[in-house]
Amino acid sequence: MAFGDNLVAVGGISLLEAYLLQRTVFADETFYTLCWWAFGSNFAVLTLYSAIIWPFFLKSPAPPAYSTGKSDESSSTPHEGALPLIWMKTIPNDGLIHLRDRISYSLLIPTNHQALLDIMSTNTYDFEKPRRARDFLARILGFGLILSEGAAHKKQRKALTPAFNIKNIRAMYTLMWDKTNQCLEEMEKELKANPMEGTNPADGVGKLEMGVWGSRLTLDIIGPVAMGRDFRSLQNSENKVAESFLRILEPTKEKMAFLALNFVFPQWFTQRIPWRLNKVVAEETGFLRSLCNDIVREKREALESSKASAQDLEADILGTMMLGGDFSDTELVDQMLTFLAAGHETTASALTWTCYLLTQYPDVQQRLRDEIRQHIPSAEAQITHADLESLPLLNGVCQEVLRLYPTVPATVRESIRDTMVAGKRVPKGTRLIICPYAINRAPIFWGDNGEEFIPERWIDTDKNGNLVPNNHGGASTNFAQITFLHGQRSCIGKDFARAELRCAVAGVVGRFAFEMQDPTQEIHIAGAVTTKPVEGMNLAMRRVEGW
Repeated sequence: MAFGDNLVAVGGISLLEAYLLQRTVFADETFYTLCWWAFGSNFAVLTLYSAIIWPFFLKSPAPPAYSTGKSDESSSTPHEGALPLIWMKTIPNDGLIHLRDRISYSLLIPTNHQALLDIMSTNTYDFEKPRRARDFLARILGFGLILSEGAAHKKQRKALTPAFNIKNIRAMYTLMWDKTNQCLEEMEKELKANPMEGTNPADGVGKLEMGVWGSRLTLDIIGPVAMGRDFRSLQNSENKVAESFLRILEPTKEKMAFLALNFVFPQWFTQRIPWRLNKVVAEETGFLRSLCNDIVREKREALESSKASAQDLEADILGTMMLGGDFSDTELVDQMLTFLAAGHETTASALTWTCYLLTQYPDVQQRLRDEIRQHIPSAEAQITHADLESLPLLNGVCQEVLRLYPTVPATVRESIRDTMVAGKRVPKGTRLIICPYAINRAPIFWGDNGEEFIPERWIDTDKNGNLVPNNHGGASTNFAQITFLHGQRSCIGKDFARAELRCAVAGVVGRFAFEMQDPTQEIHIAGAVTTKPVEGMNLAMRRVEGW
């Protein structure tokens, strides 16, 4: 069966051949009969192929009862990762779950070590993000490291890797800790200005929305790190950069519908729809791109006029790229957009979910506060990477949050050539859903308590009886946690994100005790690019004296 140039050949005859026969041999009535026969035959063969040959050739089980529907069990967590987790628990498989929707469109979900290894490491460049999803996300992120593919990705990765070596990451702790302290001071001001209703004023309990503060903190960290620009959004609640990202990424039902539309239809079509969000995205991304363009131009001028030394330029990612790679200004702007968005929204989301879990486990919150205060005398004290990386419970809490609430719960790949996954042939054009939310909780890796918040799984006891952090959480493979993916397409800033999260959590928990403003509030996960609580993370906080 061949498709192309309006030829549809079945049983040795195509519609073009039928037309030529009509012109030379058959009468009109015979020709139309032949056309209908050819069309019907094509449809029957296509249906047979889609419904039987394709799915059963792969020999992967499909969940027939609810392949594209909602099950009762998933209704309380309506997001991308809930159903795949249910399927991984209930459907026998040998590395791939074959998912078919009501029109027999096929998707594959990898479920074991070998399948994940093949997709993310062995055959990484056999898979790419679907073009329509990339084109839309590029409006926000630019065609930087996250959205580039093939040779372009290899070039960008090679140029950026030096900026993210462990030595450079550890040198950034001073900046991260300083910004965390600035955040704590500004949070205290808001708490005093917004006392919690129904509490004794002497208790000093105030209220704030943690997601906003997390975003402002991480933006003020990534600005100097990525491009040498301090946005000072912590001191300015009306900061235009922070507002732009908030308007684009704040989770709403309208944004979810808008996102789905852009993933289904090409950009030339969706950008012409008279939808308010098209204007919002155009205006905000236009501002952010203009800002990045000005910063790139200023740094380029400094380099060309020799006013900046190599050491000065290497102080941030933009300078490193200018010195270490052959990038046009447009490519540099795309990279800055990528790092601004991904470099601050991901950690801000993780900090938000950390605070949420610590409200649900107040005993862990208290033990963590005790550990922080025991090893760090005050928030103003100078710290090194060793001070935070050595704290077992701090690292256990951060690792467990990243495991349970990956900032990107699911991502899609498409095979660009015939390839192999878990011993099975995967034809070109096959879509796969890589689901960190489900993998990170799957019983095959984490046992029956994989969905429970247990920071102790990341803590070992050394030969002297001391508690020390571990990096495996008790799982038998590092593919049991794919929050940052693995292999050549893994998150280049994963160590940076972990360091940033350690600093932020240590500061917030060391300084404040907190709980939900409304303990009965139900939290739902959503997000346009990263996962956030739809209702916001509204906390009642009190400064704990002595630190």
